Amino acid sequence: MLKAPQLVPLALVLEDLDLAPERLRVPGGTHSSPGDVLISVPSAVHDPAALREELIAFAQTHLAESGLLLALLEGPRGEGELARWRDALWPLLHVGAIYDLRQDGIVRRALSGNLRLRGATGARGSLIVARKRAHLLSPDATQAKFDQNAGGWNTAPGTPGYAHYRWMRRHVALFAGERKAARVLDFGCGAGWVGIEAALHCGARELAAFDASPEMVRHAEENARASGIASFTGRAGFGENPPFPAEGEAPFDLVVCSGVVSFSPDHARFLDGLVRALAPGGTLVFGDLQRESRGMRKRRAQRALLPIRELNACTPEELVPELERRGLRLEARRGYQLSWPMPQLMHANETRLAGALDKPLVALNRAAGALLGGSSPRAFDSWVLRFSRPG
Repeated sequence: MLKAPQLVPLALVLEDLDLAPERLRVPGGTHSSPGDVLISVPSAVHDPAALREELIAFAQTHLAESGLLLALLEGPRGEGELARWRDALWPLLHVGAIYDLRQDGIVRRALSGNLRLRGATGARGSLIVARKRAHLLSPDATQAKFDQNAGGWNTAPGTPGYAHYRWMRRHVALFAGERKAARVLDFGCGAGWVGIEAALHCGARELAAFDASPEMVRHAEENARASGIASFTGRAGFGENPPFPAEGEAPFDLVVCSGVVSFSPDHARFLDGLVRALAPGGTLVFGDLQRESRGMRKRRAQRALLPIRELNACTPEELVPELERRGLRLEARRGYQLSWPMPQLMHANETRLAGALDKPLVALNRAAGALLGGSSPRAFDSWVLRFSRPG
């Protein structure tokens, strides 16, 4: 049974989160409107299934759309158990931070890094901090996140890992094969490299691209011009309501979409947008994370904090029937980016070896994809599909 925790041991955490105690909605309280939610789980409860229904119902009733849910798990908790609590909250909520409470101190953990708070607490446990998935994947939140990180995602030549970064994007772009296309659309372009590689490869006279972030679109345009693409049109927008083709504009001969659907709050509308952008007789190249790869499954079991897209990603088995139902025809599929040991080797290459293994890693990934990419897709952390739209 959920209960209201004592606030005194959590004073430093609430201060760190800039939350006033009077704003908190707690079990047993009288609340006139939704807000931030604080609940406590007894130390004897280690199975999230025992309280999931009650926890979700309380959050749905009392948590504001942009509010924080704080769940104090009393007593010691292992990382694997924290991961199971994260899964119990999903897909309504996504865990973005965890406070490790100890008698001698408090450590805030987030994907951006760890921070030890000043002072200590008399309690022991783990405080999970979560927000609603719908809020985190909302247009405003997505644009702000992408604008803030745009420079970091526009990997520069000569930096450690750059060769592998470019190989992955070229691999997706070239999955269209030897077909020619006059007009190419990069559907969620990021820094633009998948669309650029595809346009150069298929001899396109026009490249269009859009992204949630105007700053990313600016990077894509600069990269396209520097790559010799004379006709580039960029717009800001989202896959659920894509800005291409606008009213009166023709759909595209080739649509490439890589690493985008896992950021979508509405996969059905996203797929509708993809199909609408593709001309009859055209080709769609579609790629993203493989949520059920061996590596991704291991990460979910062992790490409580994960990027939201790793939970929000779709599998090819989920997507292929949906796109076929919308009139597309699957032509080919392949896995790429070995689930093991590629992430570990890439991390060591970029952080310890200054990129010395760039070429061997690209060669290993290329060979593994050619050998196993079609027959053992879950051995890879990413997938790419090719569809055609009958004329």
